[in-house]
Amino acid sequence: MKKQRLLNKIAVDEQSSFLVTWWLGIANLINRTGYKWELEYLDVVTENQWQYWIDKLAQEPWSNFSFSNTIILKGELYWVHEMLYLKYPSTLQLRYLPASSTIIKEEYDLKKILKAIIDENNLKSQLIFLFYVRMSPVIKINLTDLLQLNLEEILPEHEDVAVMAIDGSWLIFKSLEGEWVFGRQ
Repeated sequence: MKKQRLLNKIAVDEQSSFLVTWWLGIANLINRTGYKWELEYLDVVTENQWQYWIDKLAQEPWSNFSFSNTIILKGELYWVHEMLYLKYPSTLQLRYLPASSTIIKEEYDLKKILKAIIDENNLKSQLIFLFYVRMSPVIKINLTDLLQLNLEEILPEHEDVAVMAIDGSWLIFKSLEGEWVFGRQ
Protein backbone atom coordinates (compact mmCIF):
# COMPACT_ATOMS: atom_id res chain seq x y z
CA MET A 1 0.00 0.00 0.00
CA LYS A 2 2.89 2.33 0.80
CA LYS A 3 4.45 1.59 -2.57
CA GLN A 4 1.17 2.32 -4.36
CA ARG A 5 0.81 5.67 -2.56
CA LEU A 6 4.36 6.57 -3.55
CA LEU A 7 3.68 5.65 -7.19
CA ASN A 8 0.53 7.80 -7.18
CA LYS A 9 2.42 10.73 -5.69
CA ILE A 10 5.22 10.37 -8.25
CA ALA A 11 2.69 10.26 -11.11
CA VAL A 12 1.08 13.50 -9.91
CA ASP A 13 4.47 15.15 -9.33
CA GLU A 14 5.55 14.26 -12.87
CA GLN A 15 2.30 15.50 -14.46
CA SER A 16 2.39 18.70 -12.42
CA SER A 17 6.03 19.35 -13.38
CA PHE A 18 5.22 18.75 -17.05
CA LEU A 19 2.27 21.16 -16.95
CA VAL A 20 4.26 23.78 -15.03
CA THR A 21 7.03 23.57 -17.63
CA TRP A 22 4.89 23.50 -20.74
CA TRP A 23 1.34 24.71 -20.05
CA LEU A 24 1.41 27.08 -17.06
CA GLY A 25 3.13 29.80 -19.10
CA ILE A 26 0.18 29.79 -21.50
CA ALA A 27 -2.26 30.03 -18.58
CA ASN A 28 -0.25 32.95 -17.18
CA LEU A 29 -0.37 34.74 -20.55
CA ILE A 30 -4.14 34.37 -20.76
CA ASN A 31 -4.55 35.39 -17.13
CA ARG A 32 -2.58 38.61 -17.60
CA THR A 33 -4.86 39.77 -20.42
CA GLY A 34 -7.77 40.22 -18.03
CA TYR A 35 -10.15 38.27 -20.28
CA LYS A 36 -12.53 35.96 -18.47
CA TRP A 37 -11.55 32.31 -18.76
CA GLU A 38 -11.72 29.16 -16.70
CA LEU A 39 -10.57 25.59 -16.73
CA GLU A 40 -13.00 22.86 -17.62
CA TYR A 41 -10.39 20.47 -16.24
CA LEU A 42 -6.68 20.49 -15.54
CA ASP A 43 -6.30 16.73 -15.30
CA VAL A 44 -8.25 13.51 -14.89
CA VAL A 45 -6.85 11.20 -12.25
CA THR A 46 -7.61 8.08 -10.26
CA GLU A 47 -9.26 8.31 -6.87
CA ASN A 48 -5.89 7.54 -5.27
CA GLN A 49 -4.15 10.44 -7.06
CA TRP A 50 -6.83 13.05 -6.49
CA GLN A 51 -5.67 14.25 -3.04
CA TYR A 52 -2.09 14.60 -4.26
CA TRP A 53 -3.33 16.95 -6.99
CA ILE A 54 -5.42 18.91 -4.50
CA ASP A 55 -2.30 19.33 -2.36
CA LYS A 56 -0.40 20.54 -5.46
CA LEU A 57 -3.06 23.15 -6.23
CA ALA A 58 -2.41 24.68 -2.79
CA GLN A 59 1.32 25.05 -3.57
CA GLU A 60 3.21 27.49 -5.78
CA PRO A 61 2.96 28.02 -8.69
CA TRP A 62 -0.56 26.53 -8.84
CA SER A 63 -1.75 28.52 -5.82
CA ASN A 64 -1.24 31.76 -7.80
CA PHE A 65 -4.39 30.90 -9.76
CA SER A 66 -6.75 29.95 -6.92
CA PHE A 67 -8.14 27.11 -9.01
CA SER A 68 -11.07 25.21 -7.57
CA ASN A 69 -10.65 21.53 -6.67
CA THR A 70 -13.26 20.77 -9.34
CA ILE A 71 -10.65 21.18 -12.11
CA ILE A 72 -9.20 17.82 -11.09
CA LEU A 73 -11.62 15.15 -12.27
CA LYS A 74 -11.70 11.63 -10.90
CA GLY A 75 -11.93 8.83 -13.41
CA GLU A 76 -10.38 7.86 -16.71
CA LEU A 77 -12.33 9.97 -19.18
CA TYR A 78 -10.90 13.18 -20.58
CA TRP A 79 -14.40 13.94 -21.79
CA VAL A 80 -13.67 16.99 -23.97
CA HIS A 81 -10.83 15.18 -25.72
CA GLU A 82 -13.08 12.13 -26.16
CA MET A 83 -15.82 14.32 -27.68
CA LEU A 84 -13.23 15.58 -30.19
CA TYR A 85 -12.23 12.06 -31.23
CA LEU A 86 -15.82 10.78 -31.40
CA LYS A 87 -17.25 13.69 -33.40
CA TYR A 88 -14.16 14.28 -35.54
CA PRO A 89 -12.33 10.99 -36.08
CA SER A 90 -8.87 11.06 -37.57
CA THR A 91 -8.20 10.45 -41.24
CA LEU A 92 -4.65 9.30 -40.50
CA GLN A 93 -3.38 6.35 -38.50
CA LEU A 94 -0.09 7.74 -37.21
CA ARG A 95 -1.21 11.21 -36.13
CA TYR A 96 -4.47 12.98 -35.44
CA LEU A 97 -5.97 14.94 -38.33
CA PRO A 98 -9.76 15.29 -38.21
CA ALA A 99 -11.86 14.18 -41.17
CA SER A 100 -12.90 17.54 -42.61
CA SER A 101 -11.80 19.81 -45.37
CA THR A 102 -8.27 21.06 -44.76
CA ILE A 103 -7.82 24.80 -44.96
CA ILE A 104 -4.33 25.66 -46.11
CA LYS A 105 -3.27 29.26 -45.77
CA GLU A 106 0.01 30.69 -46.95
CA GLU A 107 -0.46 33.54 -44.49
CA TYR A 108 1.63 32.92 -41.36
CA ASP A 109 -0.31 35.38 -39.19
CA LEU A 110 -2.29 33.05 -36.90
CA LYS A 111 -4.79 35.77 -36.01
CA LYS A 112 -5.61 36.38 -39.70
CA ILE A 113 -6.00 32.66 -40.36
CA LEU A 114 -8.24 32.09 -37.33
CA LYS A 115 -10.32 35.21 -38.05
CA ALA A 116 -10.75 34.14 -41.69
CA ILE A 117 -12.01 30.70 -40.59
CA ILE A 118 -14.39 32.28 -38.07
CA ASP A 119 -15.70 34.78 -40.65
CA GLU A 120 -16.03 32.21 -43.48
CA ASN A 121 -18.11 29.95 -41.24
CA ASN A 122 -20.18 32.70 -39.56
CA LEU A 123 -19.13 31.73 -36.05
CA LYS A 124 -20.54 34.07 -33.44
CA SER A 125 -19.21 35.20 -30.09
CA GLN A 126 -19.60 32.21 -27.75
CA LEU A 127 -17.80 30.20 -25.11
CA ILE A 128 -15.44 27.66 -26.63
CA PHE A 129 -13.01 25.00 -25.50
CA LEU A 130 -9.34 25.67 -26.24
CA PHE A 131 -7.04 22.72 -25.70
CA TYR A 132 -3.98 20.89 -26.87
CA VAL A 133 -4.59 17.42 -28.21
CA ARG A 134 -1.78 15.74 -26.25
CA MET A 135 -2.31 17.59 -22.96
CA SER A 136 -5.04 17.38 -20.38
CA PRO A 137 -5.89 21.04 -19.59
CA VAL A 138 -9.04 22.35 -21.28
CA ILE A 139 -9.66 26.11 -21.20
CA LYS A 140 -13.07 27.72 -21.58
CA ILE A 141 -12.91 31.21 -23.11
CA ASN A 142 -15.02 33.39 -25.37
CA LEU A 143 -14.19 33.02 -29.07
CA THR A 144 -13.92 36.78 -29.59
CA ASP A 145 -11.58 37.07 -26.58
CA LEU A 146 -9.40 34.32 -28.05
CA LEU A 147 -8.90 36.47 -31.14
CA GLN A 148 -7.58 39.30 -28.95
CA LEU A 149 -4.80 37.17 -27.45
CA ASN A 150 -1.26 36.86 -28.74
CA LEU A 151 -1.96 33.68 -30.70
CA GLU A 152 1.70 32.97 -31.43
CA GLU A 153 2.08 32.27 -27.71
CA ILE A 154 -1.29 30.55 -27.22
CA LEU A 155 -1.25 28.38 -30.38
CA PRO A 156 2.33 27.09 -30.40
CA GLU A 157 3.87 25.77 -33.62
CA HIS A 158 4.93 22.47 -32.08
CA GLU A 159 1.50 21.42 -30.80
CA ASP A 160 -1.85 20.29 -32.19
CA VAL A 161 -4.48 22.77 -30.98
CA ALA A 162 -8.26 22.46 -30.97
CA VAL A 163 -10.78 25.29 -30.73
CA MET A 164 -14.17 23.63 -30.34
CA ALA A 165 -17.73 24.70 -29.64
CA ILE A 166 -18.83 23.70 -26.13
CA ASP A 167 -21.35 21.26 -27.62
CA GLY A 168 -18.84 19.97 -30.20
CA SER A 169 -20.95 21.28 -33.10
CA TRP A 170 -17.90 22.78 -34.83
CA LEU A 171 -14.14 22.45 -34.65
CA ILE A 172 -11.15 24.51 -35.71
CA PHE A 173 -8.00 22.41 -35.58
CA LYS A 174 -4.40 23.48 -36.15
CA SER A 175 -1.89 20.68 -36.56
CA LEU A 176 1.75 20.99 -35.63
CA GLU A 177 2.41 20.58 -39.37
CA GLY A 178 0.59 23.88 -39.98
CA GLU A 179 -2.62 22.37 -41.41
CA TRP A 180 -5.84 24.13 -40.46
CA VAL A 181 -9.10 22.19 -40.47
CA PHE A 182 -12.67 23.36 -39.93
CA GLY A 183 -15.41 20.82 -39.32
CA ARG A 184 -19.08 21.06 -38.45
CA GLN A 185 -21.44 18.38 -37.09
